[in-house]
Amino acid sequence: CAAILSAAMLLRHSLGEAAAADRVEAAVAAALAGGARTGDLGGTLSTGAMADRIIAAL
Repeated sequence: CAAILSAAMLLRHSLGEAAAADRVEAAVAAALAGGARTGDLGGTLSTGAMADRIIAAL
């Protein structure tokens, strides 16, 4: 999640793509709200599976 949210920061602050950053941030929030968690957040998903959940939320 942190790496993906860092990409959102890049979009917003370096590339001036606020709308794209908003979509990425919303997708991460939606995945988390849906219960998706990697081990460091107390869940069981692999990083790839977490990325798949975030991509699905886009």
